[in-house]
Amino acid sequence: MMHQWLNVLKEELNKHFYPDEVDDILEYYEEIIEDRIQNGELEEDICNGYDPKEIVREMMPDVLSKRTNETQKERFKTTKQLWTAIAQTSLKIPLTIMYTISIVLVIAMLFSIFASIIGSFIAFMIYGLDLFEAGLSNFDKIGMTGLALVLLSIIGIILIQIYRLVLELYKKVLNIFSGLTKKKGDLS
Repeated sequence: MMHQWLNVLKEELNKHFYPDEVDDILEYYEEIIEDRIQNGELEEDICNGYDPKEIVREMMPDVLSKRTNETQKERFKTTKQLWTAIAQTSLKIPLTIMYTISIVLVIAMLFSIFASIIGSFIAFMIYGLDLFEAGLSNFDKIGMTGLALVLLSIIGIILIQIYRLVLELYKKVLNIFSGLTKKKGDLS
């Protein structure tokens, strides 16, 4: 009975969590069930007392708050799951609004960075065309092109650093709201 129930729980957990998270939760519940069996409770009664969907709902804030969100895939999955977890708290409207605004701001910053990079390259191309039509000597053209490349490189380095800062901000936003969801814990 216990192994069947653990398989049902595993299927439900796999829909929402990463494999290492699923393994941790399964170990936790297997230990709880074994302890309760050793205390004289019936395996069937114990397993019938736990609802796998309820376990997922209860574990969601705790699991999300422990994630590192290092990869883009993890950040997107956590973002989606946080909206679900926040919607289930008693403060769903204020938290959802704050979370949505935070995510929109981060996404807007990312788009601004990419637009700046593209704009810089377009400006460099236009500058290059204008430079070669200006009637300057080859020496002056090479010097001006070199200067433009140095400036483009500096702009690129600055934008890359800003991008890294925005990604760190994004991870912090995910961690803050994961923590808030965990603290509110009164999922209803």
